Amino acid sequence: MNGGLEAVGQIRGAFARAIADVGSVHGVPMLRLRKQDVPAVAHYIHTDPHVRGSLSLLWAVDHRPREGRYELCYLFTLAARKEWLLLATDLHGDEREFPSITPHLHAAKWYEREIRDLFGLIPVGHPDMRRLVRHEHWPKGSHPLKKECAWDQVLERVQGEYAFRKIHGEGVFEIPVGPIHAGIIEPGHFRFSVAGEPILQLEVRHFWKHRGVEKLFEQQRLTEAVPLAERVSGDTSVGHSLAYCQAVETLLGMTVPPRARYLRSIFLELERLHNHIGDVGAICNDTAYALAHAHCGRMKEQLMQLNDRLTGSRFLRGVNTVGGMAMDLSGTQLSQVDAELQAIEQEFSGIEKILFANASLTERLESTGVLSEHIAWDHAVMGVVGRASGIDRDLRRDRPFAAYHECQPKVAVYRYGDVRARMRVRLDEVHESIRLIHTCCRQLPMGPVSTGPVEAPTPGQWAVSAVEGWRGEILYVVMAGAEGRIHRCKIRDPSFVHWPAIQWAALGNIVPDFPLINKSFNLSYAGNDL
Repeated sequence: MNGGLEAVGQIRGAFARAIADVGSVHGVPMLRLRKQDVPAVAHYIHTDPHVRGSLSLLWAVDHRPREGRYELCYLFTLAARKEWLLLATDLHGDEREFPSITPHLHAAKWYEREIRDLFGLIPVGHPDMRRLVRHEHWPKGSHPLKKECAWDQVLERVQGEYAFRKIHGEGVFEIPVGPIHAGIIEPGHFRFSVAGEPILQLEVRHFWKHRGVEKLFEQQRLTEAVPLAERVSGDTSVGHSLAYCQAVETLLGMTVPPRARYLRSIFLELERLHNHIGDVGAICNDTAYALAHAHCGRMKEQLMQLNDRLTGSRFLRGVNTVGGMAMDLSGTQLSQVDAELQAIEQEFSGIEKILFANASLTERLESTGVLSEHIAWDHAVMGVVGRASGIDRDLRRDRPFAAYHECQPKVAVYRYGDVRARMRVRLDEVHESIRLIHTCCRQLPMGPVSTGPVEAPTPGQWAVSAVEGWRGEILYVVMAGAEGRIHRCKIRDPSFVHWPAIQWAALGNIVPDFPLINKSFNLSYAGNDL
C-alpha cells in the first residue's frame, strides 16, 4: 500500500475533526486542515514512529485577485518510503495570523520567518520573531510577495539594527565576520561567541542580496522562465532549471522524450562532478594541502572546458527547456565525454589514494564540525550533508526523475557527520557520477529531444517538482496564473535548510576550524537569498 495513503489513514483516525478535506495534487496526498490544528498534526507526523516525516518545504500563496485568501502548505517526506505528504490550511479575508509549528519542528523556523517577511503573515507562538529576509533598513509593512507590491517598487531606506543573541559571562567575547569577506565569495555574516578558543554559539545573518527572484518569476510566462531558474544559484544551473522544467511539464501535461531524459541525467551528473571535485580540492586547501587542491582545481577546469565544448557554457546554461532539451549531443561528443571522464577518473583515483594515506589530513578532518544524525533529522537536512550524517536520502533513487528510473545510483551514506564524512560522500559520488554518465551515454536512445504542451493549466493549478542537485534536494512549486503566466513560484535550494544546521556543526570547535567546516558544507548564498 502507498505509504502516503497509509499515513493519511492514520492521521484521519487520530485527528478526524481537524480535517476539512482530503485530496491529492498530482498523486501527492493532501490534507486540508483547520489552521488551529496544524501544529498538532505536524507534531504527530514528525514524531509518530509509524509515520515519521521531516518537513521538506513550507510555503505561502497569496491567491488574490482570483480568491481572497492566503494558503499555507507543508510538504513532508516520510522516512520509510521517502513518499510525500501535504498539509494545507487557509487564511481568509483579513486573517493574518497562523499558529507556528516551530515549537514542534526546528525545520520550520526559517520558513515561518520568511513567510512573515515576504507575506506579512504572523506565525503566532514562533520563538524567534526577528526579521530574516527583510533587513532592518526595509521600511515597516513592506512585504514583497503580497500581490499589491509591485515587482519594480523601490523601497525607502530606514534605520534599524539587528539584535544578535548574546551570551554573557567572564571571558566570553564576540567575533563578527563579514558580510564582506576577503576573496571572491558572496556576502554573509557570521557572529561567533567564544570563550577562549571553543565556539559557544554561532549565529548566521544572511540575506544581504535579496534579488526578488520569486517576484520576478511572477512576471514570466510558464514556458519562458527557464533562464531565470538557471540564475537562482549560478553553480547549479542544470539542477534549478531542471526542477523548474519538471514542474511546468507536469502542469502542461507533457511527457519528455526518452532521449531528453537521458541527456538531462548526463548534464546533471556533469554539474555534480565538477562541483564535487572542486569541493574536495577546496577542503584540502583549507588544511593547507596545496598539492591536492591544485590537482582538483585542474580537473575541475578540464570538466568545465568539456562543458563549454559540449554546450557553449562552462556552467551548462541553456541546455534544459520546458518539454525536453534545447540541444542534443552527437555520437562524436558522447565518445569525447566517455574518453575524458575515463582519464579524469584515473587521475582522481590517484589523488584519492594520496588523501587516504595522509594521516595528518585525516586527523584534521576527523571529528571536526560534527553534525549528529539527530540534529540533522530535526532540521530536515539532506543531500551531501545529510548523507554524511546518516540520512539515507537521494531523490535519484527515492523519487526517480530524468533517466534515473533506468540508471539508479548507489547512494553513499556515512554516519560520523564530520568534515571527513562529507568529503567521503563527495569522493564516492564522483565515481558514481562517472559511472552514471558512462551508462547513460551507452544506453542513450535515439529520437526527438523535446515535445510540446498537451494542455493549458487552469489558473490556480500547481505542481511540485524535486531534483537531487549536487548540494541536495532542489524543490520548485509552480502555480499557473491567467493567460499562461506564473502566479507563484516557490524555490527551495538545499542551502536554505543547511545554513541553520551549520550553526550546530560549529559548536565546540575552534574558530580556525570554521572555514574548513563551512567549506565542507559549501552552501549557496544566492540560492538561499532569493
